Amino acid sequence: MSQGDLTGKVVLVVEDDYIQARIIADALTEYGAIIAGPFPTVDEALVCCKEDPVDAAVLDIKIGEGSSLPLADRLLSENVPFIFLTGYDRNIIPSRFKNIPHYLKPFVGSDAPAALVLAMAQARVRTNRHRLPPGRSPALK
Repeated sequence: MSQGDLTGKVVLVVEDDYIQARIIADALTEYGAIIAGPFPTVDEALVCCKEDPVDAAVLDIKIGEGSSLPLADRLLSENVPFIFLTGYDRNIIPSRFKNIPHYLKPFVGSDAPAALVLAMAQARVRTNRHRLPPGRSPALK
């Protein structure tokens, strides 16, 4: 498992393209993730998040006629690491998500585990920085 181990991690997948969603979910499952979804709508994903916590997420930005940004706001407020997977340029993503990894479609679904493990590691570093005394920087493990 050279891309990282997601064993036992619950990963929310929000993608309205069935084939892309299946490829991403299958790749994440191969690395041990438990998939929540994939969901083709934000409303379905929000219901899932209310019922069961998730450890990480992969979000398409444009879902049908809507956007996954309200879900992204919720994940951000709950410190849940996630990545954006979209066909749109970074410019359409609001600045409050500047630290969230962004990958352009077409995205190789088998790269999702590595991208998500990286996002989770970056989130841990950001969280640890807030816990360190002033002047100390986190050591990567």
